[in-house]
Amino acid sequence: MGAEQRELHDPEEESPFSESYVGGNGAPGKNQRRSNGNGALGQSGRDRFFAISGAICHRVLRRSARISIEGLERIPKSGGCLLVCNHISHFDPILLGMESPRPIDYVADGKLFNDLVLSQILGALNVIPVDRNRQDPRAAKTAVGRLKQGRIVGLFPERGIRHGKASILLGARLNPSAAALARMANAPVLPAVVVGSDRLYQLRSWRRPPRVFVSFGELLTLAPGEGRGSFTERIHERLLSLFESLVKRYEIDPIDFPHSAQERWKEEGRARK
Repeated sequence: MGAEQRELHDPEEESPFSESYVGGNGAPGKNQRRSNGNGALGQSGRDRFFAISGAICHRVLRRSARISIEGLERIPKSGGCLLVCNHISHFDPILLGMESPRPIDYVADGKLFNDLVLSQILGALNVIPVDRNRQDPRAAKTAVGRLKQGRIVGLFPERGIRHGKASILLGARLNPSAAALARMANAPVLPAVVVGSDRLYQLRSWRRPPRVFVSFGELLTLAPGEGRGSFTERIHERLLSLFESLVKRYEIDPIDFPHSAQERWKEEGRARK
């Protein structure tokens, strides 16, 4: 990984979780009042639903892919922490959570809550909706509150699925949202990397299980007086280190680096010819 791949965003670049946008009690504006979709389930019910969903996904995916998950022991047994991971497919939150000893409250695009059925499912999984197109103090307040309650909050700071040079593993700069949230909640960051999950978009992969890798790293804590930019850099460096270790240890071919679903579907078409 060259030095040019480690370039980061300006540490003062705003994000949906910018500290400067969570003033006072962090109350949302009129245009930001929306339901988290938690429905009638209590917290214990939502946690049970997460566990049951994870068990089902575990059975399906373990039969459909050769999955290597390492570092589960690094997930803290108690206390709040911010899980920060790259994002290459819709399977990523499932892979991260299906063997986690604790529930993970993911932050996800608020547009997903526009669908009535999906919003109920996401609410039952404790998902936190965020508006990616503007500063969202309500989402920040909710995430910080969950962290202070001692929960694990899962964040994909790339603001969507990213691949190639748009991926933080292959050249893109890391958005400071993770560092901002961790600072606001005074919570440690649990870095994680997923590689190969985009292979699951190929139908033939479900007949010939692809290799998929998940790695959880050591917790990162904010040093006294450390700024958001410095912490962002340390988080990014740890993510790159986890990725490089996976590539070296499992001899992962560049063809298995993050690719878009469209590219995987093209591979599927070529394989049929």
